[in-house]
Amino acid sequence: MAAGTVAVAGAAIVASYIVPVLAQQDLPAGPGREVVANICSGCHELDYITNSVGFSREDWNTVVESMISMGATIKPEQVPVITEYLSKAFPPKQK
Repeated sequence: MAAGTVAVAGAAIVASYIVPVLAQQDLPAGPGREVVANICSGCHELDYITNSVGFSREDWNTVVESMISMGATIKPEQVPVITEYLSKAFPPKQK
């Protein structure tokens, strides 16, 4: 029983390092990429971001604030980093 518990705990630790790294592969390079990958993938798939219609900086800020209101653990100093990254990497798509 103890060995199974250790194995599960070990797998969870490994996954906590691997999942954000894999998630980053779907995001364009740029300052804030790691923060977005680590924080956003903790609650949902990054497809919500990568497949979005894109948003302005103001709209991305609204999205981030709504995530915080739904319980996302985002520190105040991370909000501008996330918003800046998202607005540059995922601006509004042309119709």
